[in-house]
Amino acid sequence: MHLSDAHHFRKMVAGACMVVAPLVLLAAMVIHPASDMNEATQVATIQDNLDAWYVAHLLALFSIALMVPALLGLMHMLREREVAVGHVGGGLAMLGLLAFAGIVGMEMAMWQMVAGGSTREAVGLLERLNDTTGIVIPFLLVSFGFSLGLACLAFGLLRARVVQSWTAIFVAVGAIVFGFAIGTAMNWLTIVGAAFLVVGLGAIGRMVLRETDEAWEHTPEYEGFRPVPGMR
Repeated sequence: MHLSDAHHFRKMVAGACMVVAPLVLLAAMVIHPASDMNEATQVATIQDNLDAWYVAHLLALFSIALMVPALLGLMHMLREREVAVGHVGGGLAMLGLLAFAGIVGMEMAMWQMVAGGSTREAVGLLERLNDTTGIVIPFLLVSFGFSLGLACLAFGLLRARVVQSWTAIFVAVGAIVFGFAIGTAMNWLTIVGAAFLVVGLGAIGRMVLRETDEAWEHTPEYEGFRPVPGMR
C-alpha cells in the first residue's frame, strides 16, 4: 500500500472502497428482511428476523463508512474537469450518507427495543418517527441526496470523459433506483440498485487501482472514449 506515499495510498484506498463499498451494500440489502410502510407489520418483521435485521444494518453502516473514500475519489477524478459538478454531487452524496447513518442508527434502536420485548412501544415510536416533520425532513428526505449526488457525479464523469460511458450510466441508474427503492420500501429493488452500483462503481474502482499515480493525479481522458450524443 506504500503508506509513506500519500498520493499512491489515497489512490489505492479510493479504488478499493469503490469496489468494496457497493459489494457490502449489496450484501446488506440481500440479508435485510422485508420492509413495510405499516409500522406494526414492520415491527413484527423485525421480531421474526432479529439476527438478519442486526447483521443487515451492521453491514449498511460498514458500507456507509467505505462509501466516503469512494465519493472523495470520484470528486478527485473531477477536480480538473467538471469541477462544479464534482463539488455539488459530492456534497449532496455526503449529506445523504450522513442522513443514512442516522436512519440506520434509529433502526438499530428499533431492533434493540424489539429484542427487549417492547414491541408495543416500538410500534408507537416508529409511528411517531414516521409522522414527525423534524425526523422526516433531516433524515428521510436528506438521505435522497446520496442518490442525487452520486448520479450527479456519474454525469460529471461522463461529461469529463474520464471513464467508460457504460460505467457512469450504471452508477447513475443504480443510484436513482436505490434511492427510489428506499423511499418506497421495495427490498427487491434495493438489491437491483445495489447490483448496478457493484458493476459501475466496481469497474471504476478497478480502473483506479490499475492506473498509474500520474494518471490519478491528473485524470486523463479515457482512451477510445465514444461520447454520448450531446455530451460535448
